[in-house]
Amino acid sequence: MKRKTAEIVDATIELFAELDKMVGLISRVLAKFPARTVPQRLKPFLGSPSVAFARPPMNGESEILLELGMMRKIQTRIPVEWLMMHQSELTSAVREIYWGDREHSLRHELTRLEKAIADHNRQGAHHRDKASQARREHGLITAGIRRRSARKSRAAEGSSDS
Repeated sequence: MKRKTAEIVDATIELFAELDKMVGLISRVLAKFPARTVPQRLKPFLGSPSVAFARPPMNGESEILLELGMMRKIQTRIPVEWLMMHQSELTSAVREIYWGDREHSLRHELTRLEKAIADHNRQGAHHRDKASQARREHGLITAGIRRRSARKSRAAEGSSDS
């Protein structure tokens, strides 16, 4: 019984060491990218955290729950498959998540900007129409004033001739 317990403890220590190595590798991969662009689900790995707690997948889950950090504990999940991956595969998987999320957020930003540009163009067209209408009204009013002014001057000339 004692031997079995020792084996379990040794396996647990080994697993935590492997998880710490994996978290360190993920942290080093993410350190190459600007922190503000790191996807939310990978942010817990920033700053070389250590594994404080790990819970294996429960019924039907495909992810391991990790608690990272020393002072402030942050919970995150990692796919079980990551445990079986070689370092280069894990690095590739993390980069794939980063770039996939980055592409998604850039597409979202592009869509937002396209909508803002279309709104701005609509407002610009509306303002051009209003300005054109205001110029026409101004022209009509100015023409009316000139006509009245011309009539008054002719009338004033006509009465001074008499």
